[in-house]
Amino acid sequence: MWNPLRKNSAYIAAKRRLLGTITNVRTAERVAALTFDDGPDPDFTPHLLDILRRAGARATFFVVGRRAEKHPELITQIIREGHLLGNHSWSHTALPLLSRAERLRDLKRCDKLLPKQSRRLLRPPHGYQNTQSRIDAALLGYEVVTWNAAGYDWSGEDADAITDRLLEEIQPGSIVLLHDSLYKTLDLSFRDRQPMLCALERLFSKIGDSYRFVTVSELLEIGPPEQTLWVRKPKQDVLARLITAE
Repeated sequence: MWNPLRKNSAYIAAKRRLLGTITNVRTAERVAALTFDDGPDPDFTPHLLDILRRAGARATFFVVGRRAEKHPELITQIIREGHLLGNHSWSHTALPLLSRAERLRDLKRCDKLLPKQSRRLLRPPHGYQNTQSRIDAALLGYEVVTWNAAGYDWSGEDADAITDRLLEEIQPGSIVLLHDSLYKTLDLSFRDRQPMLCALERLFSKIGDSYRFVTVSELLEIGPPEQTLWVRKPKQDVLARLITAE
């Protein structure tokens, strides 16, 4: 007997496979991927790399093209130390607000600054995405990666609050959202990454060897990705209040 619900379910599953956004990986292994957005930043990225090196952790950096162009030495250092790079757009403009031509141009311009890697990863600025921007990312050969754990380190919280949230949210297979810089912010004082850096050191100290931190590409080799039809509309009132933190 024909079941329309089964057909609809199959359609959604196929759409998720083709246009799904990766939020985490399904695994029982205590492994997670730390990701850092909005850099590279000459004031904070070198300190972050020192912390990661001491902890024996690898991470994924979703870089803004304008900053990558200004700081090629940091891009070289990130690669040399075994980390992964991803596209966070050239201008950090919410992708759904751009015309298709503008969006493709913005992503391609950032892409030219990134090395050839086995996986091409994109994180939409602010996490804002609609169906059309996801299709454009697919046409450019990108896997879109968001997160299922976050430190909320962009809102001016102190190291204790960030650490507690990370300890609560990180699970096996998590992709964790953090920032080694803030390209745009509601308050310029939030640009200070010291609370995040301190929280990361505390996280490594508390977790010890019980978790292994790897790049997103490495995480995707460990278990199947959890994919969702991630649609997040830009909040115009929030965007209007943002300050570019150059």
